[in-house]
Amino acid sequence: MEPANPWSFERKPDNDNGQGNSQKPPAVRVSSRARTIDQNFLAALDTIEIPTMSRTNADTMDEQQFLNITEDKRANIDTQDIVEHTQAEISLINRADTLETTSVIQNTPLPEHYSGMQNEDVIDTLDTQVGEVTVPSKKSTKPLTLQETTDESAQPDTSISSQENTVVHLHSSLQQTNLKRGTAAFLIALLGIMVLRTFSIGPTNFLGSQGWASVLGGPATTGDPNLLKSIGTQLHKSTKPGAKVTTKTQMTPQQYIDLIVNRMTLDQKLGQLMIVQFTGATYSLPISTMISQYNVGAVLVFSANGNIVSKDQLTTLIKQMKDNSTTIPLAVAIDQEGGTVDRLADLDGARPAEAAIGATNDPAQAKQDGIQTAQDLTSYGFNLNLAPVVDVTNVYNPQMYGRTYGNTPGLVTKMAEAYLQGLQQSGRVVGTLKHFPGLGDVSTDPHVGIPYLNRAKSDLEQIDWAPYRALIKQGNVHAIMVTHEIVSALDKTEPSSLSPKVIQGILRNELGFQGVVMTDSLTMDALTAYAPSEGQAAVMSIEAGSDLIMGAGSPENVASMFQAIKQAISTGTLTEQRINDSVRRILMMKYAMGLLSVPQN
Repeated sequence: MEPANPWSFERKPDNDNGQGNSQKPPAVRVSSRARTIDQNFLAALDTIEIPTMSRTNADTMDEQQFLNITEDKRANIDTQDIVEHTQAEISLINRADTLETTSVIQNTPLPEHYSGMQNEDVIDTLDTQVGEVTVPSKKSTKPLTLQETTDESAQPDTSISSQENTVVHLHSSLQQTNLKRGTAAFLIALLGIMVLRTFSIGPTNFLGSQGWASVLGGPATTGDPNLLKSIGTQLHKSTKPGAKVTTKTQMTPQQYIDLIVNRMTLDQKLGQLMIVQFTGATYSLPISTMISQYNVGAVLVFSANGNIVSKDQLTTLIKQMKDNSTTIPLAVAIDQEGGTVDRLADLDGARPAEAAIGATNDPAQAKQDGIQTAQDLTSYGFNLNLAPVVDVTNVYNPQMYGRTYGNTPGLVTKMAEAYLQGLQQSGRVVGTLKHFPGLGDVSTDPHVGIPYLNRAKSDLEQIDWAPYRALIKQGNVHAIMVTHEIVSALDKTEPSSLSPKVIQGILRNELGFQGVVMTDSLTMDALTAYAPSEGQAAVMSIEAGSDLIMGAGSPENVASMFQAIKQAISTGTLTEQRINDSVRRILMMKYAMGLLSVPQN
């Protein structure tokens, strides 16, 4: 086991059909880009008080004077001269305050000699956000009549001579500008929040298999978040009111679990295969995301990751994790062995090491140790203990010092059996045998290198695998952890955690274990040479026969594993049926923990 790494974290060009065609008549263009008038000028119109100008004066103004005024406004927008040079234009603005752009466009009859033209030849772009009408510099010899309407009733006709190059600014459209700016500000703020969450969650979640959903706080593919409740309701309604029931048939745990698996989405199934870690003492965003979004099946609480500070803190943290695991109840794990691996020593006092208990040769003490450990764990909310160690010590290994019951298969089997009975008798905590296929005869720590177990297969069966064989036959083993080592007699190329020959060939077929096979952490250095990425390691371990995958320490890691497993399914390396088999075993273990209750009758 090792601590988790700290969580890190065309626009198409406008097509002006009149471009390059000198024969086309003047066209009214409404544009959002404000090509003719500077935006500062538009803003100035809202704040400058300008005397009105009569229609007669506007009509008598010659063309050159109006062009001079327009050019002067563009060059001197901030001077007092704007008041004197825009009177003719403001008269038109006052008339256009309530002009509805769409109505103008739709109710503008064309002169007779334009009747053969298409609408887009006359008015080629329209944007109601900024109302600006630009008249080309080419002179027209015939007038273009606009029929203005502000509502359903007809308004008096007005004619604007084509001799006058006019710029009409729709003031009513400008009144919408503040609203649009407010909307833009809101969208910018929302984008900022999303960017901040992206940095905190990590780019993989933003761009990976879960995509935007992880940034916005929801899964990309969602199943029924109240799956168990929905199944219970369905079963309750399956019996018609008033029907005579002559025989009561109790659903078996296997039938109930099959029903659950058949109703789960692929993402929900993959989540159950994950046992994750996290850093910190609070229910932070990383662990919240892994539980609520990815529906992970189990969490490992680890003192080296800063998860354990005080009794109240630990109890609150575990409760929060469980409360937020709404689809399938959460398994909360710890490796509480005692001795040098005593995660709760600062809270409950030191617990004896296995070696010390084994030295007594008294199974009663081992059973009592299991009972006490279960009481300690359930007081905080734990339901899965990664103990006992059933390695048979034959050589000195500093990593294993004091962690085994003894150096004979008989002693180890006797003490481990008693401990497991005490630990599991309450029905609220499940134990885990480890480290298969055995670390008792190796001196290398798999955290830092790959151990080589060079015993003959006959010796392995008589020494290292003897405790596993005996305890599995008793039917009291729900989970076994597989370590990372090369077993020369079985597979010289793949470590045991990635080897079908070890997991399927020996543990499943020869020893007959049908419970949950759990990997040791896939982030250990011993494994990186064989599976460079956590996603690849997850696929290889599932392919080898493992069910519960340990190693993800962040939502990024989980997303990477999800993506790799889905890719393996799409290519045929794995099948969904293979995933279903693992989920069934995991749910059966949770049934043994008391997390799943079979509906009655």
